[in-house]
Amino acid sequence: MVKPATASAATNLYGMERPQLRALLGTYDAPPFHSGQLYRWLYARQRLDARDWTDLPKSLRQRLRGDVVADPGRIGSRIEARDGTVKYRVELAGGGTVEAVYMVQRERVTLCLSSQVGCALACDFCLTGRMGLTRHLGAGEIVGQAALIRDDRGLCDRPFNVVFMGMGEPLHNYDGVLGAVRLLTDEDGFGLSRRRLTLSTVGLVPRIERLSREPRRPRLAVSLNATTDELRSRLMPVNRRHPIPELLRTLREYARRTGDGFTFEYVLLHGVNDGDDDVRRLAGLARGLPVRINLIPFNPVPGHLDYVPPSRARTLEIRDRLVGLGLRCSIRWSRGADARAACGQLALLSGETAAAPARR
Repeated sequence: MVKPATASAATNLYGMERPQLRALLGTYDAPPFHSGQLYRWLYARQRLDARDWTDLPKSLRQRLRGDVVADPGRIGSRIEARDGTVKYRVELAGGGTVEAVYMVQRERVTLCLSSQVGCALACDFCLTGRMGLTRHLGAGEIVGQAALIRDDRGLCDRPFNVVFMGMGEPLHNYDGVLGAVRLLTDEDGFGLSRRRLTLSTVGLVPRIERLSREPRRPRLAVSLNATTDELRSRLMPVNRRHPIPELLRTLREYARRTGDGFTFEYVLLHGVNDGDDDVRRLAGLARGLPVRINLIPFNPVPGHLDYVPPSRARTLEIRDRLVGLGLRCSIRWSRGADARAACGQLALLSGETAAAPARR
């Protein structure tokens, strides 16, 4: 059971990896092997009160209780959509609030986690981008979202998937996100296969190159959303720094170095990027790459974003045309849109009266 402590002046252990725990316990003259025991209590067992760490000496536990906390944050509220998707507002241990999402589809559980409070990339069709960036999240604040939701939904030992597709650009917060990846995939941590983790990026080329050298990395998804530099630069300002040809070269090298394929995410905007010429160019960009195309009909936010999605028939037509050209292509139909929990809709807007207090 996740029961976060609240003492603000104490050192927060949650999010520390073994070397950090080893260094901290060294200041108490504790032998190094205690750091592994503490690591398992924090992440595998989710026991966050020092009194429960029964394989540590009682004297050490008593000293730790006065000096440290293990605080993953707390659930402030939730909104549940008609399809069972739940959007959580999580109050962070380091201050501030983010949104995270719980989704179930055919018994497959996926948690969508945030990596930043806000986002600096300012994609024109994404509500989070309208917030600007407040700060990065630490690794503990990222995995804390997973721990809180896992406990709240009673997932226990049930495996789940994680997508870094919530608020923020994950590769902009590289160290925090990769720290979270290590905690989530460690056998003595959350114990997830790395294949259960997916990171979505707008295409920060230097960070993609760095990711290719990581021994433990998630699946990669790249938010493409346009087939010309002119349009992509208008929709996604990052393209002015890293235009499509540079991005494609980097992805080819990523696939060569890692042996991994990747996904192109393509948000469909009616009358903007869903024409026949767009489809033809998209097929040309993808051809020869180890890539799956994931079409995402735009999720409207009335009063905040001016775009609209294409019709269902047009979305199906685009998919069928790409498949007919020999490409792997699927559609990510909206989930949780009535709770404003769908792709591109996460932001800290006021006046969401459907919010309810967390269960106790």
